[in-house]
Order: sequence, then structure tokens, then C-alpha cells
Amino acid sequence: MASGFSNGPCVQNEAEVVHLCRSLEVGTVMTLFYSKKSQRPERKTFQVKLETRQITWSRGSEKIEGAIDIREIKEIRPGKNSRDFDRYQEDPCFRPDQSHCFVVLYGMEFRLKTLSLQATSEDEVNMWIKGLTWLVADTLKATTPLQIERWLRKQFYSLDRNREDRISAKDLKNMLSQVNYRVPNMRFLRERLTDVEQRNGDITYGQFAQLYRSLMFNAQKTVRSGERAEHYRVSLLDFQKFLLDYQMELWATDLNLVQEFMFSFLRDPLREIEEPYFSLDEFLTFLFSKENSIWNSQLDAVCLENMNNPLSHYWISSSHNTYLTGDQFSSESSLEAYARCLRMGCRCIELDCWDGPDGMPVIYHGHTLTTKIKFSDVLVTIKEHAFVTSDYPVILSIEDHCSIAQQRNMAQNFKKVFGDMLLTKPVDISADGLPSPNQLKRKILIKHKKLAEGSAYEELPTSIMYSENDISNSIKNGILYLEDPINHVGLTAAETPSASSCLGAIQLIGPL
Repeated sequence: MASGFSNGPCVQNEAEVVHLCRSLEVGTVMTLFYSKKSQRPERKTFQVKLETRQITWSRGSEKIEGAIDIREIKEIRPGKNSRDFDRYQEDPCFRPDQSHCFVVLYGMEFRLKTLSLQATSEDEVNMWIKGLTWLVADTLKATTPLQIERWLRKQFYSLDRNREDRISAKDLKNMLSQVNYRVPNMRFLRERLTDVEQRNGDITYGQFAQLYRSLMFNAQKTVRSGERAEHYRVSLLDFQKFLLDYQMELWATDLNLVQEFMFSFLRDPLREIEEPYFSLDEFLTFLFSKENSIWNSQLDAVCLENMNNPLSHYWISSSHNTYLTGDQFSSESSLEAYARCLRMGCRCIELDCWDGPDGMPVIYHGHTLTTKIKFSDVLVTIKEHAFVTSDYPVILSIEDHCSIAQQRNMAQNFKKVFGDMLLTKPVDISADGLPSPNQLKRKILIKHKKLAEGSAYEELPTSIMYSENDISNSIKNGILYLEDPINHVGLTAAETPSASSCLGAIQLIGPL
């Protein structure tokens, strides 16, 4: 399965990267469409802060009004593909051209936030999409020290509101509490800062970064006897010995590879040295970094030769109640939930289908207050996002509560929307097992019970198609079943005698 960020057009060369980054750093004026109905669209200046890897916006040269971390961006969509634009379709003042709009979807939770923007031209849209696509990929693959540096800069600048390159101890104390580090009093904080009194109590970025390192690694530091921490170094040979003797890394037998790794990990252009070394803080950072993970990153890429076995030989990443964005009782059913699951790598998603208006099914959690979405809209969303993250097949698990008439309409829609992507015939008639993932690449499979050919099937109400005596059905339909302990017969509440005569004589076997 593909890893990392996959989205828009790729940057061709380093010169184009430099040009795009400079253009985004200067920024452009765009119209921001809000998710709240009470807020009308506004023109703001949008810029990329390369030092902290953020998108920021403000009114002209005024203070920053908002910002999002580039590492949190999950998708960038061209066009008016968000509800934020839909609210102004009838407003003559805000009818942006489809080609002048794009949407940034971001966040760390399942439900993503949107940044819906209208640029002044199609070229400007392409610049932002191409530039952000490159920046997201580059940000995600950055080494741990570089990610920490960017995070520290972001935190420091958020406190340095007057842009004086210094912050107060009081602001620092408040910031630490927000990142779950409790500071008992100001004296505790000042004892851990160096040379602060010489600058009227103000804290520079260097002191701020040093405080972070001392708080992070104070409990883990073990230094050779009599050697000061700031003088402690891990040389190239020391690090190779550590990798071989303690980490059992076979690749470390090649000293050139170890040297290349250390230079790549540090990635510090200001440190002009022939042979790399780690300071104590840098070595401790490595120990807790993703680069020191027990997982072999070379296994992130799927080996094509391993994908030739029958489909039943693999674990399949699956989603249950895919359409829901929250609980199973009253939450919203959303097309975005399907897009999100597919982009997260799910290869099996669920469609809960019920009879809808105009002969077409709807999808929701039956007999609940969850909202309904159109079956046809779900298919279009699946087609758009099915193979962005992976080319391996997508299985649609159909929980079908529809009448036969609407099931026929479902079948027609499957063929109409998916076309050749839909698997309708055996891949290999002579095969005695299921086809392999490689044979099914970019195919959509339907998992559903099938009527026997030539069988007569009456048009029955949906409620009768599913057995009323099936206790498992009570979970969704809210039926209370009671068992007569003498005759062991299951009765619904309507079939039982009065409550007073039943007390102590029957046993609850279904959910309330």
C-alpha cells in the first residue's frame, strides 16, 4: 500500500521547487469561505511560513488571524468541492468560477476541517496546489530533529506576538501547561533557564529550545563519569558500535552507510565537518525518533511478488458503518467518511442500503436518527477516491434492506458509475481458488448474497425479507425478545401475557 501524501501534480525539478516556495512565502490575496452560515466570505492574505511549515492568513500586514500546520493536510481538492461554497450559490456577490477554487482538508481526527478558497486565476490555483502538494510530502518525510525544530519555532513565534525575538517567563509557563507539563511556580522555571536575568527576564529562542531539551531528556541522561553533558559526543565509530552491539543493525557493518545516515539525520548546513558526531541531546533525540523504530521502513513498500496468492490469504483493512461520522444513533452520514476511509487505506467498506424515494436507495443506519445520503452519490465518491492510496481492489460490503425493485436500480447504478472498474465476470474460469490482489488491481468487488438463477422471488416487504425471529436483528431494530423458560419459545413483547403474570417466569434474552 502506498504511504505518504498523494494528491496533485508533481514538481518537475529543484528550480521549480525554489520558485514555488518563494511565491507561496510572499503570498497571495484570496477569498476565504467559512463553514459557519453567520460568516460571509472575506478576502485575506494567505502565506506559507517555511520556517514553521504553516499556512497563515491575515488582513494585509496585520497580525495573523489563523494558521494550519502543513503536516496536518490530508488532501487538496481543485474546484468547489466543499459545503462552504454551497451556501452562496444563490448569492450574486459570491459566485466564484469553479476553476478558481480549491479546498484544503486538514486535521488530526477522522472528521477533517476545510479551508475553502477562491483565487484570482486558474494559474494561482495551480501554483498553490502544486506547491502545497510538494510541501506536504517534504514535511512528512523530514527527519525528527528538523520536525522538532519547526515545532519549537512555531510555539515560540506564537508567544512572541510583538515579533521581538523574545518571550516572557510568564508566557512560557502558560505554554508549558498547554502541552501537559506542569510548572509548580516561576522559581522552578527560572532555575532551568540560563542567563535569563541578564536580559531583564526575557527568554530568547536559544534558551527556549535548550529548556525543551533539558525537560525532555533530563531523566534519561547518563553521562560518563566526570564528563559534562555539553562536552559529551558520540563519534562515528561510537555510533557504529552502538548500532551493531546494542541495536543489532546488520547494515551498520558498512561505515560509509553509518556516516551517510548521521549526516542525513542531522541535516545541519551550519555544521561544516568532515566526520559526523552526535551531541548528547542529538543522540537522545535519535533514541526516541522514528528513525530508531523497530519497524523496518523498507517493508513499507508492498512487494509485488507477495501479492499473487488468492485473496483469502490476506488480512484486509476493513471499515464497519463506513458512512457514519459519529455514534450509531444520531450522528451524521457523510460522503466524506467514505473518501476519508479509502484515502486512509481501507480496502473493504460498508454500504447500509434502505429503500429511498424515487426508486433509489439511501444509506444510513436503519431505525435510528442518523441522517441519510443518496446511494448514487456514495458510488461517485467511491469511484473518485478508491485508488488514490492503493491500486489494490476495493470490496463493497452491501448490507441490503431494499426491495427487489430498488435492488435492480442499485445494480444498474453499479454498472453505470463504475463501468469497467466493476468486476462482473470471473478473472479465470479455470481457477480453483480466488483471484489474487495483483489480478484484481483497480477493480471494485461487490460482496452480497445472490439469488439463484431462474428462481421465483416474490416482491415481499423489506421487514419480512429478514426473519422476525432472528435475535441478532433485535440489535438494530430494537425488538425485545423474551424466552419462556419452560417451553423455550421466544416471544416478542406483543405476544407475552401481562407484565404482572410474567415476573419471575421469563428470562430476558434480547437487548433492551
